[in-house]
Amino acid sequence: MSHLVSAFSAINVEPEENLDEEIDTSRELHIDEALKRFQTALKLHAQGPKHYQEAAAAYNHLFQSEIFRLPESATEFDRAERHAQGRDLSAHLSFPHTLEVAQPDIADVDGGASSLPQTLYLAYKNHGQFVLDVIRHQARVSQADGASLLGDEHTLSQARRALDEYSAALDQDPSDAELWRRAARVAAFLQSARISRYCLEAAIELDDDPAVDEVEPPSLAEGFAGEQLKGQLQVLSDELGLNHPAMAPFMKKTVPEALKKHVDPLPFLPDPTTSLTSFKPTISGAGAQECVIQVPNPSWVDLGLALLAYTRSNDVGAGKVSLLVPEIPDVLDDVQTLTERPKTQEIEDQNQTVEIPTVESPSASRDDQVDTPKEARAENDSTLDDRLQDQSGSIISRKRSQSVAGLPDAAEEEAVDQKRSKRTRRRETAGESLDSNTLLAAQLQPFQAADKNLFQMTRNLVENLGVEDKATLERLGEVIDSCASDTRTSKLTRRPMVDLRDSLIKFVDDNAKILLAKKTSSPIGLASFLEHSKPASQHLASKPPFHDTRGLASFVQKINDGWMDIQEVIFHWIQHICANYLSSTWSDEMKRAVVQVISYLHEVIYSGTDHQLLHCRQCGGSECTKAAVDQLVQMQFELHLDIYERITNPNSAVDFATRVETKARLARWFSLAAQLSKERVETSDISLSMRFLWSSVFAVTLTEGVEREHVLQCWKSLRDRLAEEEATFNIQLPNNAIMPEVSALAADREISKLTTMDFFLGLFQTDLKDPVSVIESLEPVLNPSSVVTIIDQSDQSEDDATTHELTTSSSSQEDRLITETASQGLRDLWKFLLGTSTELRLFLWTRLGDAYEEINYKTKQFSCFLKSIEMIIEDFERDPYLNASDEIRVPLFIKMLKFLDELLISALSAALNEPSAFEIVDDQHIKLSIAAVAKLCCILHVASMYEDEVRVGMMQHTSNNNTFQSFLNKLREMQVRSWSLLFTILKAGMQQNKNLFPAGDSERADYLAAIHQVLGLRKFCKSSNKIFLRMMRVELLKPKQHTIDNWDDYFGQVLYDLYGLKLGLGLSEVQDHGCLPEKLERRNTMSLVSRVSVLAHRMPMKDLLKSDLKNTIEHMQQAIGPTKSNQQLIQNLRIFNQTMAKPIHPLRLYEAFKGKVAIDAVGVYTSDSTLAKHKWFFLLGMIAFTKFKGVDLNRRQTPGATDDLRIGATFLRQQLQFTPDQWDAWFRLAECFDYELDESVLWTADKMNKERAELVKYQRNAIHCYTLALSHSRTVVLTENEEANDAMHDLYHKFGMRMYASSREPFAMEPFQHSEHKRFVIQETGADTKDVHSQMQDYKVWKYAARLFRKAMEVKPGQWKNPYMYAKCVWKMYRKPLTDLDPIDQRSRPTVESVIKALEQSVKVVSALPKPRHGQDPILEPHYKIVSVIHKLVLLNDLQPQEAADILQRQPYAIDNGEHMEISDLEDWESYVIKTLTQLREKDRANWQHRIFMRHARIIFDENSEESSVVHALAAFSVLKDSMLTKTMVMNVWKCDAERPGRHHVYTEQYVRFVVKLLVVLKDRTNFEAMLRRLRKKGADYYHFSDLWQTCCLAYLRLIRQAYQVSPVLEDEFKSTTPEEFEIITSRINEWCSDPSSSHPALSALQEAIELKKLNGGLMKAGTIDDLINDCYTTLYCKTGKSLPGPDVAALLEEKEQERLQHEARQLEKDNAELKPLNPFGGILNPQSHENSGTEGGPGDSTPANMEGVQRPRKAGIRRADVLRRAEQAVLRAQEGPRPTNAKSRSSVSSGKTPAVDENNEGEADADSDRGSTRGDADGDVEMKDEEADRELSSVPGSVHDSADDESDLSDVPLEDLLDEDEAQHLMFPNLIRSQDSEPEESEAETEEDESTMEDIEE
Repeated sequence: MSHLVSAFSAINVEPEENLDEEIDTSRELHIDEALKRFQTALKLHAQGPKHYQEAAAAYNHLFQSEIFRLPESATEFDRAERHAQGRDLSAHLSFPHTLEVAQPDIADVDGGASSLPQTLYLAYKNHGQFVLDVIRHQARVSQADGASLLGDEHTLSQARRALDEYSAALDQDPSDAELWRRAARVAAFLQSARISRYCLEAAIELDDDPAVDEVEPPSLAEGFAGEQLKGQLQVLSDELGLNHPAMAPFMKKTVPEALKKHVDPLPFLPDPTTSLTSFKPTISGAGAQECVIQVPNPSWVDLGLALLAYTRSNDVGAGKVSLLVPEIPDVLDDVQTLTERPKTQEIEDQNQTVEIPTVESPSASRDDQVDTPKEARAENDSTLDDRLQDQSGSIISRKRSQSVAGLPDAAEEEAVDQKRSKRTRRRETAGESLDSNTLLAAQLQPFQAADKNLFQMTRNLVENLGVEDKATLERLGEVIDSCASDTRTSKLTRRPMVDLRDSLIKFVDDNAKILLAKKTSSPIGLASFLEHSKPASQHLASKPPFHDTRGLASFVQKINDGWMDIQEVIFHWIQHICANYLSSTWSDEMKRAVVQVISYLHEVIYSGTDHQLLHCRQCGGSECTKAAVDQLVQMQFELHLDIYERITNPNSAVDFATRVETKARLARWFSLAAQLSKERVETSDISLSMRFLWSSVFAVTLTEGVEREHVLQCWKSLRDRLAEEEATFNIQLPNNAIMPEVSALAADREISKLTTMDFFLGLFQTDLKDPVSVIESLEPVLNPSSVVTIIDQSDQSEDDATTHELTTSSSSQEDRLITETASQGLRDLWKFLLGTSTELRLFLWTRLGDAYEEINYKTKQFSCFLKSIEMIIEDFERDPYLNASDEIRVPLFIKMLKFLDELLISALSAALNEPSAFEIVDDQHIKLSIAAVAKLCCILHVASMYEDEVRVGMMQHTSNNNTFQSFLNKLREMQVRSWSLLFTILKAGMQQNKNLFPAGDSERADYLAAIHQVLGLRKFCKSSNKIFLRMMRVELLKPKQHTIDNWDDYFGQVLYDLYGLKLGLGLSEVQDHGCLPEKLERRNTMSLVSRVSVLAHRMPMKDLLKSDLKNTIEHMQQAIGPTKSNQQLIQNLRIFNQTMAKPIHPLRLYEAFKGKVAIDAVGVYTSDSTLAKHKWFFLLGMIAFTKFKGVDLNRRQTPGATDDLRIGATFLRQQLQFTPDQWDAWFRLAECFDYELDESVLWTADKMNKERAELVKYQRNAIHCYTLALSHSRTVVLTENEEANDAMHDLYHKFGMRMYASSREPFAMEPFQHSEHKRFVIQETGADTKDVHSQMQDYKVWKYAARLFRKAMEVKPGQWKNPYMYAKCVWKMYRKPLTDLDPIDQRSRPTVESVIKALEQSVKVVSALPKPRHGQDPILEPHYKIVSVIHKLVLLNDLQPQEAADILQRQPYAIDNGEHMEISDLEDWESYVIKTLTQLREKDRANWQHRIFMRHARIIFDENSEESSVVHALAAFSVLKDSMLTKTMVMNVWKCDAERPGRHHVYTEQYVRFVVKLLVVLKDRTNFEAMLRRLRKKGADYYHFSDLWQTCCLAYLRLIRQAYQVSPVLEDEFKSTTPEEFEIITSRINEWCSDPSSSHPALSALQEAIELKKLNGGLMKAGTIDDLINDCYTTLYCKTGKSLPGPDVAALLEEKEQERLQHEARQLEKDNAELKPLNPFGGILNPQSHENSGTEGGPGDSTPANMEGVQRPRKAGIRRADVLRRAEQAVLRAQEGPRPTNAKSRSSVSSGKTPAVDENNEGEADADSDRGSTRGDADGDVEMKDEEADRELSSVPGSVHDSADDESDLSDVPLEDLLDEDEAQHLMFPNLIRSQDSEPEESEAETEEDESTMEDIEE
């Protein structure tokens, strides 16, 4: 027990010693507050110098936070210092503790302890950066240089503060390598090399000891830190430090030039540690003669231009020159060595690849293996450039190790592991990460698969065509093999492909602009030839570009340290340039600067050179110095020769004076060079002598007046001299345009140019004016294989030769190629062209093509385009291109791409737009062109490979500027054009070799799809203005293309890319290729119609509505626009309308079965005829029509919009206007009319009751259309196509349904009646009218429909409706009396056996249908129909009951499972039929089959029999109450699925009539009244509603008379009654009626009659109702009114008469006593009316005459209107009940009302009665509204029948009707008095109003 207590205590009782460990959240609050202050400071800091003061204050506010006073905020340095001073910290903070000690507070688990170091770190780091930003801003504002910053104490103190902040931040997080770099840079500024080195070593140290394993920098920050440390160690010459393993990566690799600018993190601060010399400020103002030259940029070009500008403005002075050059970046020797090595790219790649560690190496299996794609590491670049570019920019966490001496310290690594970043720790589990190779391979797989498929298909087609070019097949094979590799671009070996890759990876804007430049027209003339005939740049060997800063720093330091004037500086500058003249290639800017300097400062350079020569001669200078001067002179000679040639060529516009001056300078240097050449010893370098000889010969060439033969001999002598040297002797001059090469081959080229000059002079003299001469000149030169010469072999003499005819026989002539008979001059031309540049040969091909264009020879021009492409592709494989340097070859390659792009555009345009493009292109030509274009496709595909690797993340774009993107777009466009051109050539080859390609169409389509897949996956199939997509669209739309497999997929993708439209067909979904959809134009749409129509007609219409093809069709229709009418279309429409308006001719219906019915339409030939030919309008109509039919009419709950139906009918009419013999269009149009008719009669019976003409029009139109469809369908053959068979079946079935439905109610044969169509006939008796033809009888209609149903059964025997309707037709034909038939029909009239057979067949078919699903009722219509028909046959005695029972017992739903039933008489039969119907009712669980219930009730109660009793009526009514009628007499009759539209309203009318008869027999006024109310509300639901309502009202009136025994009044009881007497008695009747205890049968009958009159509302004439009201009130007046208690009527009348006479006498006396003198003019001013008597008052009397005047005598007798009015008042008083005793009695019901008042109002009452009667006769609802408005103030009391479950919907007579109209007029404020009088009544009315019932909402 004690143990349980202790356990309980341990759980619930907290020990007291734990109370001290309560959670303290104050530190978290302080941290949050500090973070808010930090955010404020950081925001102000980021807003720039304008907010630096506010930012400083914010940082000060930040450091005043409480967190900086916490013991944990102290740094390790502070703790060490306090410990040294004896101020020890607390025990748990003085040294590292375990986790429990370091986290004493429980609150640390919420993040407080972990967020504090982060907050401190961010605060110190950002504040230190802020201090440095302030220093930079102050230096920029004061324009202080580095020396001034070093001398500024304030700046130094601020820098020290920044260093302190950085040290505090690094104490919190020592893994920030970038922060270590910045701290090192600040320390260097403070001239503390020791601290700087310490920080840099901390930045590069790794957790993995470099002494154990060599690692590489994982981040840019560590790489930059290593580069800084290497520079510092090199300055110190610390070889031990440089050989440390941690420095190994930085010693082997170098930082590229592009990243060197980022090495210094704080470039605005001077760095005194870069040199061992003390950093001293420069002393300004050294002397007055000092020349200070400011150089804007640190480059040799800017230095030369600065020297030139200075001499131009200040002339040449003698003062000391000081150069002010911005900071010059260091140039590393290893970079220089690499660039100067004359190695090919392949060798460099191999060497670099050897140096790169593989991906699997331990050093690479770290963080970079996870975060960097492996393919970026496989690139063939070994420099640190590519390593750093592939790394992410994030800084990787590192902790400085203690292994400076190369010894591992595992304990320290373990202790530091807690501070590593997540990324650092993740490197240890890199092996668990997902293999990046797998991810990259998965991303590249779709592109590689598409490429492999395309290039494999290309190779197969090329081989099948017989292309034997080995290089082409190898190129294709290499691309195919590359698809298996993830590093495709790195394995390229072909030089053009490598160049394209390098142009993308090492992007240069200038090269890209060559390709992006707009096309310029080539100048045509001799000058252009001379320009192009120069040795091309591709002949040059590789020369590295001139380094613009190498040696500049030492040169500037030499100038500034020494004393040189401007002349010496210029000469030294030109000497340095001369040293690089042969070894490097100058840039354009450098060449321009050199030309300007040597031209403007010629004297300075010449004098300097002369001085050097003099010094060498006098002092005997070294050989090196002499050689340098000799080189300088030769360079000057060559450069001046280049300048002179440029300003003297025909295109130069230099003035004459400049030319003379330049020529003098050239002669001067020529002379000096010749002198040196003579002094040159023979053993010296031969290259200078050869250069001088070449320059001399060229100078002779430029000399005017020299004979051409002499020049030619000079070149030949030079060639012979050069030929004496070694075969490899070749001097390259990369910086001289006119003599880039000195060799024997170059001399041969010059000789060839001179020998072919005549040819080109003759060529250019024509100037394209005579294209034939150009063709004759160029065709043998450029395309000798196509030129044939005719050799005459006859021995005829010259005399005979003159008469030799051109038509000589072939035996005397021989055709030979011109290559066999060419002259020496032509051979020289061929030889010359082989050595010329590509530009010149391309220029000549262009000339030739333009000449063919002039003579409109398009096919030959196209051949020239192809030959040009072949020539350029061939040049890519020639030695001049392959051996050129990278700097020369890549721009040349881009230039050739530019030429190819222009040729591709021209060739592709000709191939696609010129039908005769391939006429003269023979098989060999096609093979060569295919090989060339296929090679071009392989070359251009490198761009796609590159983009694939960028897309998956293997590498990044080297540039993202607009030029680079434009360059990529241009390459994409070229790819699209090249593939398109290749397809056109392949297509031509396949057409020429059809025997090799039996399935050519399919192969071409597959090839196009393969190209589309390759281009589309990369999202640039839209390039080049979607030319490929348009070409593919045209190809796929050609005839016979629909037989191609996967055509739907191919065309669907093209259509989606072009216009954004989807076909929704095919096996695969369309892909998004990034194409913006363009607007679909009518021209393009018309070409799509044929194929889209075929696709749409293949699909079922229901599927089409759900597919994307429907949207495509609608979009196409919008592009096509509306059809324009012409005379033929209008004529056909007129004929169509006339046909529809004709009556239905019986003969025409029968001729339709024979196909002899048609309309006389005219042919239509318009632009839209093509649309109609492909059934386009029919398709649109079917789409709209099917959309309307989408919701079945039988299942729709509300009326549907018929817009789609009418749109469909419109399109179908348009189709028929073009193709009037299209049977399915007529059929669908007939369906449209049918549905229009169904919509009109399905939901309401209004149109059946009021607008029958419109319904007849719909029926006739439908029948006419069905007739034409039936006639034109005779040519249709039933096939296995289910959709076509469905259409034929629907035609027969729906036509039969239309015929049958039009013959039955509610249409009642009206469409076949044409009494309104008459024709005039002239007879002997005169003109007469006659029917146009005989009308079709109902028997003929049923017979015709039965024939249609039989044909429908032949098409689809399993459709149950066809035999069902056929049986109904046979039954109707059987019921037709023989006397109404013609003899033929009498003989063919169906028999009982045929009727029963048809019915049993319908039951058999419906029984064979699959069983309904769960919850669905079976189809019962045929089962009920056979029961109903056989019952009628039994009643007609046409079938014996026993035989009928046997027939029914063999049906599926027979009672007692079909056992034999004995039927002896009709009573047994009726019982049997009732059981059978009950059996069917049980199957109808949803009570849809209302006819079964009604048939049951009619069997019980025969409405036509007089023997039916109340018992039968009650039984029948009970059946209906159980199934059809509700308690409130709502008739629930639902429309069955098989019920024809409109038939529902016929059934409801019949059922109401039957129910009325039942109620009359049962004398059930309660249910009768409820049914009348429902009937009145739902008038639109009943067929023949007016007649039905009248019938019901009359029956109800008769029922009232019978119930209350109200006999009609034969004589007028009020004929002798005076109005006064009538008024008194009716007032007593009103008072009597208000008594609840009063009762009388006449009063009850009166009340019901009044209610019926209100309910009628004028729908039926109220005469019959008024008769009953009059009879009831007369009975009440005579039998009750006269016997009511009260004074004697005669005495009362006499008393009133005496009072009236006395009153008149007193009034007359009063008037006479007060008579005043009359105004003589009173008669004029106030004339008396002729109606006024002399006893009336004077002109001022305001009393009405009818009140005080003499009353006119009234006739005896009361009008009928007054009786009706009093009857209504009596009913109203009976409904209101008795009046309160204190209420004022109304004069209208009291006995005090004077006869005079009533007499005066008599006319108005009559008028009111007449008006009410008129309104009632006019229409029903008008009077209802008035009466309802009058009944607003009264509530309806309960019904006179207590059992009624629903009350009157009509209000009672308003209270104001109780007042006579004259009384209401005499009241000044009638409403006020009325409100006072009705106060007690209103309370009663409110009580009664609450008890009144609302209408039942059931139908």
